[in-house]
Order: sequence, then C-alpha cells, then structure tokens
Amino acid sequence: MSPDTGKPPNYSDILSEILASVDGSISTEELSTLILQKRPSTAKDPHAAALQKIRAEDGRQLVYLDGNHVLPLRLAYQGARYRIRLTKIIINKAALPIESCFHHYLPTWFNSDGIRLIDSQGKLILSKYLNIQHKEKKNKVEYQEAFIVLREWFRLKNLDSKDHILVTVENWEQGVFRLECERFKDQRMDLLADRNHLMADMLYKMLESAQRESILIQDAGATVYAKMPDKGGYPADHIFLIAHNDPRMTTDGWYIHYSDSGYSPLEKMFARTLGQSLLKAGEPFTKEEGLQIYRFHAQFVRKPSIWREVEIQGNQTLLDLDRILRKAFQHDPFDHLSGFSQRVVRTGIPRKRYREVDLGTVNPNEYSEGSEKAIAGLKLQVGDQLYYVYDFGDNLEHTLDLQSIGSMEIGVGYPREVARNEPKYEYCFECQKNGEQNVGNWICSTCSYKAQREMVLCEKCRSKHEDHYVDKFMY
Repeated sequence: MSPDTGKPPNYSDILSEILASVDGSISTEELSTLILQKRPSTAKDPHAAALQKIRAEDGRQLVYLDGNHVLPLRLAYQGARYRIRLTKIIINKAALPIESCFHHYLPTWFNSDGIRLIDSQGKLILSKYLNIQHKEKKNKVEYQEAFIVLREWFRLKNLDSKDHILVTVENWEQGVFRLECERFKDQRMDLLADRNHLMADMLYKMLESAQRESILIQDAGATVYAKMPDKGGYPADHIFLIAHNDPRMTTDGWYIHYSDSGYSPLEKMFARTLGQSLLKAGEPFTKEEGLQIYRFHAQFVRKPSIWREVEIQGNQTLLDLDRILRKAFQHDPFDHLSGFSQRVVRTGIPRKRYREVDLGTVNPNEYSEGSEKAIAGLKLQVGDQLYYVYDFGDNLEHTLDLQSIGSMEIGVGYPREVARNEPKYEYCFECQKNGEQNVGNWICSTCSYKAQREMVLCEKCRSKHEDHYVDKFMY
C-alpha cells in the first residue's frame, strides 16, 4: 500500500521501482511476473494486463529491444555519444544553446538549469546559464534562447568553428554530460558519414513501422541508442541533425515524419501564416521523359466495375489529367475542386500498408497547387498508384494504377481515353412496374437509401422524382 493514501501503488511507480534495480535488458515475461508479485491483479488475464501496462511505459521509462525484451530508458542513453558542430555564434559567445545541444538527450521532465558538464577527466566544468533575447526582423518575431556559458573551458581549448565538441551522456536522469574537443584535423569524415547513415536508416525503419506516420524524436533516440552497435564508438551527429538532413525525413524538433507528407500542426500553421505551400515541387525531367506516354487504369473505389483507361503525356499536368478524368467519368468539368495524392507502400511491417503523399488540388476555374505539376515530374514507375478525389463534398474516390510508360503515337492528341468497361445496363425501376424495360440513366439516391439498393430511372421517369436527390448514373 502507498503510505500516503492507503491505496495500492500504481503500475508506473511499481515499474519505476523495478527498473531502478535492473542493470541490463529484461524480458517482458520476467517484468510482468515482478509486477504481479508487487500488485496482484484481479483481471481475467493478469499477465496480459501487466504486459499492457509495460507497453504503456514505452518511451517513458523503457524501450523495446524486440518484441519480448526491454531496456530501462536510463540505460538506453547511458554512454550514448554524439557531436556538436560549432558555429561562429557559439564560438563568439563561448556558450552552447541548451535546446539544440542537449534537449533531446534529457528526460522530458528535466529542468535544463540542472545540467552538469564535466571534462574528459571527470572534473566539473565551470558554467553559468544565460537567456539571450533574439529578434527576427523578417518575421518580426522575438524569443528567448537559453545558453550554457563555458567561457573558461572554451578559452583553454582555444576552439575554432571547424572543431567539434564530442558529448557523452554520463547520467541521463541527472543530466550529466562529458565534453571533449575534436580538432578539425582529427575528424574522420568517412566514419562520421557511416555512423550518420546507420542512425538515419534506423530512424527511417522506425518511422516506416510506426502506427502513425510520425515518431517522437526523444523516444526514437532512446530506441536507436539502445539497439545501436557500439553506441560508445565514433560519435554520429546530433539526432536532430541526422533526421533533419536525411531526404526521407524531416523534424519539427518534437516529431520525425516523412519529408513529403505528415506535416505537424505547427508546420501547417506557419505555412498558412506565411502563405507557403508544404507540398513537394515536381522533380525536373528531360525532354524525352516529357514526351513519354503514361497509361493509367482508373476506377471508382466504391464500384471498381466502373473503370476507364486514359493516356497522358509526361509534360502534361495534373490539371490535364483532371480534365480527362472528369470527361471519362462524366464529372462536371467546370465545378468542384479535385485532388491527387500518391499511395506509397510502407515497409518494415508484416501486412501491406500505404501512406498518402499529397500532390495537390486542382481547381477547374483558377490556378491551384496541382495546376502546373507535370506528370513526368512525379517520377512514377509502372505499378505506382495515384488516388484521385473529385468534389470534396461528395468525395467521389478513384484509384489510378500506372499500367505502362511508352512512346507517343504520331497524330494522336493527348490526354485521351483509350478503354472502358463493358456497360452492364440496369433498367428503370418505375418502368418495370408497368412491365417495360428502359435503360436507366439516373440514380435516385433518396429511393436507393430507403431500398438499400441502387434505384435507377430513365429520362422520362426522372421528373417523377424531382423532389428527390437524383444524379447521373454511370456505366
């Protein structure tokens, strides 16, 4: 029982007590048994309940090495090494910015003014904390940045802006870091590139297998260092810098996400404020690529039996593709927005899963994000799939599978429709009441909803349902 409340200790406190005495990895089975010894459970499956509590502490108190073994967070960071690249501002101030140099290697609850820095002999480095006011004239933004001033240590080391500071996490919980100087002449850029590449691949693998399309950078860092071979070896760059510089990823300082999608609310807010687009621009392409012909098999998501095949030239745009799709599927050519995205397979997970990469919206009446984005600039390959939505109100969804990339035909105008499904005609349900069979060209959504099946009407009977919602029926 808790001495203060008389209530049983909560699972988080029990885990904290157990993990404090662990000096290496521990199996979830053993950890579950220890938890249930300290707090017996009345759950139908106590073991499963305990495992669920352990999973809830992932990134808070522990990290998973695999599906059955965990490591306390303090040990994941213990001995982790990284480097700080010096700038003229750091040299001139003889100070290290806390946010960009130490934040991601500390517990989330840690008070930054409690950081202690030691030298290579383990002696405390004299330091003081200073808040510096910054002003950005361009965006008229003022903010404070916290620094650790190390004037005497910088003077003794006589640091140059090309030198690096190597950092070792001595005690993650207490915020103790060991600093060393690496001169420019001693830097092994080949080893550094290898270490950065290794960490970037580990981060990207975690991103690909994440439940959502983002990972918390501090949780990711703990997992990377826990699984990294020789984490005390030649130091890689700061984990933020690695995620920021890898073309597959980006980070807002809190989360790592895909560089071509999954932007954070903060990034979206800033982009809207500045009138900027977060969408990736189309890639440059050659004249030959611009003349290639892309053949797509397009079909309704909700009714795949209705399909069209269209061809479009590489130097034509999403606006051109939108126009031929509207014509082929009988969508209004002058009304409603539409939008394109690319479906990208996510690797690193047992079952096939996709993420959506936004390519842009198309407005038939004015310029929009996708208006000038060329098909060849998307760098598609046969087998790739686009996702097309017409009318964001009704959300008429289509998939576009790229069937082939070939040469253009002389004397043919593009884009064009080249094939469509054989129509399976349905007859007007009003006419059938009188024993007649007339092909239905309209669908009454009101009657279809009531009957829970498609109720189609011919042109003559359409007027009988003028007070209902009636739309064009497609074959």
